[in-house]
Amino acid sequence: MNRNLIYFKWYKIAFLTMLIDPIFVIYAYSEGLSANQIFILTSIESVLIILLEVPTGVISDLFGYKISMVLAVLCFIISNIMIMINPTFISFIICEIFMALYKVCASGADEAYLYLILDNKNDFTKISGRLDSVNFMITGVISIGIGYVYSLNKQYPFVLSIAACVLALVMALKLENVKEYHQKIKSAKQLSGEFIQNIRRGFQLIFLSGKLRWFVFYSAVISFALIAILETYQLFFSMRHIPVEYFGIIYFFMYVVSSISGRLAHYFKRFNEYRMFILFLILLIITPLFMLLPAKIFIVTIIIPRIVIGIYPSIMKEYINKEIETDRATIFSIRSLLSKLPQVVLLPYIGCLIDGRGLNNALAVVAGILFVSGVILLADRK
Repeated sequence: MNRNLIYFKWYKIAFLTMLIDPIFVIYAYSEGLSANQIFILTSIESVLIILLEVPTGVISDLFGYKISMVLAVLCFIISNIMIMINPTFISFIICEIFMALYKVCASGADEAYLYLILDNKNDFTKISGRLDSVNFMITGVISIGIGYVYSLNKQYPFVLSIAACVLALVMALKLENVKEYHQKIKSAKQLSGEFIQNIRRGFQLIFLSGKLRWFVFYSAVISFALIAILETYQLFFSMRHIPVEYFGIIYFFMYVVSSISGRLAHYFKRFNEYRMFILFLILLIITPLFMLLPAKIFIVTIIIPRIVIGIYPSIMKEYINKEIETDRATIFSIRSLLSKLPQVVLLPYIGCLIDGRGLNNALAVVAGILFVSGVILLADRK
């Protein structure tokens, strides 16, 4: 096994960005934020990602993916520090700024890096899925005690998150700086020309390729679905009178589901991609509908998005990688940019619905939006 692949695996395993997920919304609530403000924060992050996604992807392609991955870890660490030491609404906004920077730096860079260092490109989904699986499992195991740790001190989960990311930073620094282009750019004018050319070529590849365009539109729908549903979980648990100490345990089981799903992701490549992806969307449509039902047995449907999260990303990345020959980080960044547009427009509305009309009405609207999107995707399938 090559040296870069070893360090990359440890980087992916240690970059535990989901450790604070089980308590983040409750933490924000405890510091005086409303549901609308929380969803506004997500929209602010999405706007910043839209503005920065493509430029950072192009920079990754031109100057190397290691630089982007190192910056991603640093920005994530800073975002945790901000809301840990000064949890005001302004601090949460600054946190989201650095969260956006972390995501745009990481977006496309790690996928492109792994794909390029592999000798056998067909192993991408298998390795990517297994790395996500291990990350989910470690996050899940640690999450068992996150609710209890939070009850001891609200800042402790952030300390754990920062400690794990420091290890990821060390591994990222050990990587060789792999990049798409190896020619030297001799002037600012040439650099500017390459930058614009990459962006133009990336958009052309997406919109001129029916299959790639469908994948990107689907990614936008799924990204909105997952954010809109997962952001409501802690409010849903509170509505069902589940103590915060148990949140970590619940998230543990959800992460285990994602871990198992991620490990099995490569087996799903044998199915027709369109039918498989539409099935994932149908599952996400029924999830908020089942969450509306009073019977406690339907609480188990909250694992459905975690199944999708385990399988969908690595398969979609491989399909997209196979559709492109160059500018990988740029194209992945454009995909991420377009995926954020529905979040910017719709998430503040979902937050207002929660504050004004309650969680159940918001969940019904989310299901309706996903249903309409599914009809459009079916009509556009080629």
